[in-house]
Amino acid sequence: MTKLDLVFNPVSGSFSQSICDKLLVALEQAGFEVCALPTTADGAVLSGTADLVCVHGGDGTLRDTVQALGVDAGQVPLAIAPSGTINLVARELSYPRDPQAFAKKLAEAWARGPESWIEAPLYRLGDMPIVSCLSIGPDSHAVARVSGALKKRIGRYAYVAAMMQQLREWPRAPMRIRGTTTKGEQFEDEAEAVIVSNAALYAGPFRLSPEAALHADSVELITVGKGTRLRIMALSLAAMLGLPVERFAKARVRSCHRIEFDRCVTPVQVDGDHMPDCAYAIAPSGLTLRYVV
Repeated sequence: MTKLDLVFNPVSGSFSQSICDKLLVALEQAGFEVCALPTTADGAVLSGTADLVCVHGGDGTLRDTVQALGVDAGQVPLAIAPSGTINLVARELSYPRDPQAFAKKLAEAWARGPESWIEAPLYRLGDMPIVSCLSIGPDSHAVARVSGALKKRIGRYAYVAAMMQQLREWPRAPMRIRGTTTKGEQFEDEAEAVIVSNAALYAGPFRLSPEAALHADSVELITVGKGTRLRIMALSLAAMLGLPVERFAKARVRSCHRIEFDRCVTPVQVDGDHMPDCAYAIAPSGLTLRYVV
């Protein structure tokens, strides 16, 4: 019988114990031997014996799980039963929220084997995995303001509330950025707002770059030179309407293999969470995640 670690975050934005219980039963009925493992303040804890790890949570819980896997992240397959606030990776991979539908889809994908699974090269900010996205600038300052209690009550709208508060104290801190594109070209630039996308979607069902995808061996770098209120609002509006952000927000979009900052960046938003620590570079980890779909 296939051993499955079910990692769940009991304090994620839309976590429901009853749904988690239903998911556990559905997975067992689908033929998996399930070990349920809640995350803690220190991150995810795994059994170490699982053939497959299923994350019941959002992108932050997925990141914690990848961090806990360490070098095994390239060996142990992953699946995501959505339960978080936004779930960018699960949305891109079309995982259903219904426990029965999810368990059925996962069992079928496991039976088909690795040929049908999605392989996603993993990038890191320093030692921190990036499973979906990263931002520095007004967006990351707003995420740092998000109240955990409010996020639990109203989910993704807590980010909207934080951004509205941020409008009164708009941060503008230029940074020098240099890196290497997928074409091997070196670049150096200055920006007041930076978004790095390691998945197709950002902040929900929005796509900032047509090249962004989990399976791409690159990250998409979106930079805004002057991060004024108007420019960031234009970027958000372009994303929501599916318009080119380069034209409507005067953003620069590059596909990159490596990105370096001229200083310690903080605050930084990684996978929807505020990270008080800082790092100087985004680079390939040398690992490739495998999502069972």
